[in-house]
Amino acid sequence: MPEETEFLKKRAKEFWQRAKEDFLKARYNLCALDTEQAVQLWLKYLIFLKAGDFPKTHYFERLIDSLSDIYNTSSVKEFYKANILQFSSLEDAYLTSRYLPKEFSKDEAEKLMEFAGTFLKFLEKVSNEKLV
Repeated sequence: MPEETEFLKKRAKEFWQRAKEDFLKARYNLCALDTEQAVQLWLKYLIFLKAGDFPKTHYFERLIDSLSDIYNTSSVKEFYKANILQFSSLEDAYLTSRYLPKEFSKDEAEKLMEFAGTFLKFLEKVSNEKLV
């Protein structure tokens, strides 16, 4: 497996683990950011596995469109459409936790992690690849 592929896989796992640690240590802003990064990098890893490259974006709609096309399944796009507000919240976590004075609450961080966990399990069924 190419080095870049392994790097994406490793980083996604590290961000996911760190999100859990951040949550336990009440670092909710970092938890939100790490959750978003774990999902984003896992999508990029899955795309890279089949395509040898990935879109250079942090927008989930573009990543999910690519994944759906590459894995030839509409279920990924359907999942995105059914959960568009949760994906939007993850994208917001990427931007606001880095650049804006928003503070994530414990409940918000927990909901983001729960949603991310559900999505990662869904992706496991689509790709036969497991993050956790």
